[in-house]
Amino acid sequence: MATNKNKKQFKPYSVIVIVGCLILLLYFGVSFLKAQSEINAKEAELNKLESVYESQVSENDQLKDAIKNGDEAALAEEYARKKGYVMPDERVYVDITPGSAE
Repeated sequence: MATNKNKKQFKPYSVIVIVGCLILLLYFGVSFLKAQSEINAKEAELNKLESVYESQVSENDQLKDAIKNGDEAALAEEYARKKGYVMPDERVYVDITPGSAE
């Protein structure tokens, strides 16, 4: 009579260990993907902030040059015009025809 001593049998605790390892591996995979997503979002935010910083530095340099060259009045007038202000004796005409670009 042949015995099955050479045949390997799974015990209940070995199945639990395998399932536990798979769950742990799945958890680490999901955590990794979530962290990678957060890193990508922060890198995009960093790029945006660097762009804003560079434009602000450029504007500051222009303002320093204007002050150094004595063009404060022209600079103040330019900013006032951007805000919609006009000189007291100036007439402003607005094109109200349909399809006109503003």
